[in-house]
Amino acid sequence: MRNRLILSAIVVAGLTGNILADSNSTVDNNRTVKGTTVGKYQKPGAPIDITYRSTKVKLNEPSDINISFTTPIKSGEMEVDINIDKNLKSIGEVYNKITYSLNPNQKEYNLNFRVSSSKNGLYYIRLLTKINGVSGVKTRAFAVPIYIGNGKLQKKSHQLVMKALGGENLSISKAEESVEVIK
Repeated sequence: MRNRLILSAIVVAGLTGNILADSNSTVDNNRTVKGTTVGKYQKPGAPIDITYRSTKVKLNEPSDINISFTTPIKSGEMEVDINIDKNLKSIGEVYNKITYSLNPNQKEYNLNFRVSSSKNGLYYIRLLTKINGVSGVKTRAFAVPIYIGNGKLQKKSHQLVMKALGGENLSISKAEESVEVIK
């Protein structure tokens, strides 16, 4: 039981260290938030990167979300599970899951949509990417920050946040991992 708890803590710490794309965010003109994982730490075996841009908006204004996934994998499929924080309202068609067919002539796969909220806050769009290719399923999780109004993190968040031994916040997000027991 103790080993399972330690393994769970390691998996959570490892995932959250690489899911929060906003740690690499920059803000231009006080309205555009940009970020990328290109050239940053990449989970071994999951060659998927994200570049995103979102607009900081006032209450009830639409925020444009532009996400680009890149991968050097040339065949198979990339599935993206999309989870939008509950206080964000999608405008137009937004899917819970989208699938891209990978091909050798394309390296970038785009996802564009709009969201709004009637409550001030810092929200996240969480993305779980999976590539089903020749060498099995590869996964990587990301979070894109969305600033509405004053853009501050709500105190009464329903998200589970834990503290690591070093004091940094760990956010719990949906992820899939497989563990192989070597005998």
